[in-house]
Amino acid sequence: MFLLWLMMVCFSAHAQVDTLTMPDSLSLALDSLKPTPTYDSLAVVKNTALAKHTSILQDTAQKVYSIDVQQTAPHKSNTVVFFVLVLLLVILTYIKVAFGKDLEDMLQSFANRNTAQQVLRTQSDELSFSALLLHFNFIIVVSLYLRFFLVKYYHVTSLESLYSILFLIFLFTFFYLAKLLVVKLIGVVFELNTVCDEYIFNFTTICKTLGLSLIPALFIFYTAPKKFFDVVFIASLVVVAAFIIMFVYRGLSTGYKLMYRSVYHFFIYVCVVEISPIFLLLKLLTKTVV
Repeated sequence: MFLLWLMMVCFSAHAQVDTLTMPDSLSLALDSLKPTPTYDSLAVVKNTALAKHTSILQDTAQKVYSIDVQQTAPHKSNTVVFFVLVLLLVILTYIKVAFGKDLEDMLQSFANRNTAQQVLRTQSDELSFSALLLHFNFIIVVSLYLRFFLVKYYHVTSLESLYSILFLIFLFTFFYLAKLLVVKLIGVVFELNTVCDEYIFNFTTICKTLGLSLIPALFIFYTAPKKFFDVVFIASLVVVAAFIIMFVYRGLSTGYKLMYRSVYHFFIYVCVVEISPIFLLLKLLTKTVV
């Protein structure tokens, strides 16, 4: 009986061990039946996680700040223009220190026509060094003014080089000298030296004063932000228009004296001296620069 009881205990213990270990073996068998994750399934899981990701731009609770890249981008300054502006300051300072009396006479001649007549009668026929510097200053200022205008409103990138600026200076020098020489020639041919000298004096006085007046505008064009460019440019156009009105008043009133000789001479003067240089200059600018 004892042996029978011992055999029954051992059999029951073995059955309990089998029942305890059976779930582990069953789970291992079930795990082996599961498919192993492939590359495609991993990609699906990864893309699903990315799709559920919320970025800063999509987060409505986060403030989004729009940045204007064009406004925050630093302005590419032209070194050549900077040195030319410094040269203008050096010329102006030298004229003020060395030829202060000539500069004062020029400004008074521009403001008062009677003073201009007195200065015209007392000046010599030779070109002074101060007048030469003022002529040179006017040509450079007008060239840079046109350069800023074309770069800003017509986006002429070729004007960033030194060669293009020198070409503008040469172009304005040529037409400036050609205009003065033509007026001198008219005075010699038609025996109107007095009238033509008065015209040249008024014309050059207005041009030299305009060259001094536009220097601050050039520095603002170079250093000020772009949003102020239009305001300063409109203000400078008002100044240029005032000088043109002054030139028309004095120039045509001087040229009107030609009508006492001949209406035909006055017509030639207006066409050759006043209208033709402007059209030729615009034509060359559109063909060579713009």
